[in-house]
Amino acid sequence: MYTRLPPTYELLEALQTAPGPKRPDGRLGTVLWAGFVLALVPSLVSGGALVWWHQILVQVPPAWLPQAFHVLLAISAVFYVAAWAARLLGGRDALQHPLRWMSRRVDTQSEVENALLLRLGRIPALQLRARQRRIGLHARIWEGGARTVALVLALGPAAVVLADGVAVMAPGHGPTLTAIYGVVLVVGAAFALFAQLQCSAPLRRLAHVLGEAAEINEALGRSRQP
Repeated sequence: MYTRLPPTYELLEALQTAPGPKRPDGRLGTVLWAGFVLALVPSLVSGGALVWWHQILVQVPPAWLPQAFHVLLAISAVFYVAAWAARLLGGRDALQHPLRWMSRRVDTQSEVENALLLRLGRIPALQLRARQRRIGLHARIWEGGARTVALVLALGPAAVVLADGVAVMAPGHGPTLTAIYGVVLVVGAAFALFAQLQCSAPLRRLAHVLGEAAEINEALGRSRQP
């Protein structure tokens, strides 16, 4: 049991689902995803070099540069599809018996949360309430950032259409604006998903567990009083 309230990172780590036995398909998926990332970096570099030659220098790039870009892009696509295929094979239980998979996942998370509740049994309820409010505040901040980015992405197409109409006066800039918006769309959507799934959801779950621990400790304190 904790004798003092630990840092938030330690509490989040304690809430992580207990890892099961390593499966070959899970390890294969990790390797394939790492290969996708390693192939994507040079693909982006070569794509940026093509944009530099075409848009900035306004010259014909070397003959090997477009070929290298397409080869790297194809390798990235193969690794990406293979990584998702390995993940789907690893989660075939969820596809075959979704209700059973969901119930097992809920039971596993409940066991982890109950274990954390037991470890928080000696922490005063006031400290738990204070940490719960702070974590809830940070969760709302992440959620607000995700909503703001989603709103910007929703208004983005109208801005691109207006900018594309203005860019008609300068031929050749329309495709550049479209490419820039595509990059912004991908990066913004990735940030929104990261903020919602990787930041806000774990914080919300931890705040809920801290609230339950505070209620249990308060009830136990009242029962011990004469």
